[in-house]
Amino acid sequence: MSEPTILAPRLLKALEGSMSALRQLAESELPEPVAMRMRLLGERKDALEAAERDEYLALVNFWKSRTLEKAEAAVALHRLREAVPDLVATP
Repeated sequence: MSEPTILAPRLLKALEGSMSALRQLAESELPEPVAMRMRLLGERKDALEAAERDEYLALVNFWKSRTLEKAEAAVALHRLREAVPDLVATP
C-alpha cells in the first residue's frame, strides 16, 4: 500500500488543473462539421479540384496533429496518475 502524497496546496491546485486540461484534450473530438467535411472530401478525394484537395490535405494534417496531441495528453495524464495516485482531476 502506498502512502498518500502530501502536496502543497498551490502545487495540488496546479496539478489538478493540469490533469483536468489533459483529460479534456485526451477525450476531445473534432467538431462534427469539421469531421463531416473531411469525410465528404475523403469520399471523393480522387475527383477533387485543387482548392478542395488543399482543404482536404489541411484537414487531414490537422486531424493527424490533433490525434498525436490527444495521445500525448493521455500518456501524460496516465503518468500523472501513477506519480500521484491520490490526485483527482476536477471536472
